Amino acid sequence: MKYLLLFLSVLIFSNTFGQDRYGNPQNGVFDNNLDFFAMAKVENKSNSNFIEGVEGTIYLNKTWEKCYIKSTKKDADLSIQCNYNVYEKQFEIIIDKDMYILNPESIASIQIGQKTFIPTIHSTDNNYYEQLADGKSVKLVKLYKAKVKTEKTNTLGLFEQRLVIRGIDYFLKDDDTFVKVPTSKSKIIEELNLTSDQKKDYKKYNLKKTDQLIEVIESLQE
Repeated sequence: MKYLLLFLSVLIFSNTFGQDRYGNPQNGVFDNNLDFFAMAKVENKSNSNFIEGVEGTIYLNKTWEKCYIKSTKKDADLSIQCNYNVYEKQFEIIIDKDMYILNPESIASIQIGQKTFIPTIHSTDNNYYEQLADGKSVKLVKLYKAKVKTEKTNTLGLFEQRLVIRGIDYFLKDDDTFVKVPTSKSKIIEELNLTSDQKKDYKKYNLKKTDQLIEVIESLQE
């Protein structure tokens, strides 16, 4: 009897920790759809983490976090550790200590905490954008870019190279074009194509503040 109980305990432990919080097997969905999800395996992990001779990380998040990947294929969603490699413009995942580059054509969206990323298949400059607001005719999105900057050090005459990641807000129009959010309120209103009545309704909003701009764009769905 005690051997039977031990066997059942091991079985329950394996089933519990072999599944994620969405109830799917930890590795099974990915393993069964490897060619669908993965563009390539990241062979040199050290080079993937840092650029030689350059300070800073190429990843958006300091730590790899659990993310929910909604796929374009039915019953093939994933819950797995991932991070956005801004320098290479690609999402990478870790499974069984191996790293893979996700194929953006297989991804509908990626949820990391409160952030949602959408692949931009037709963009040559960015493979993903963070969706901030989804309006009727325009979306507010953030594009992340990594740039190597040369900066002075505290030692006289010496410089160092540092990787800087910046997020810049853009409007994503119906024709799939990205327009950098203008700095003036009048130009923002022009991009949103507000009617006279809408201009009166939104007069109290400071459209140069992202949170208030999000509120306006979301209300334009109605």
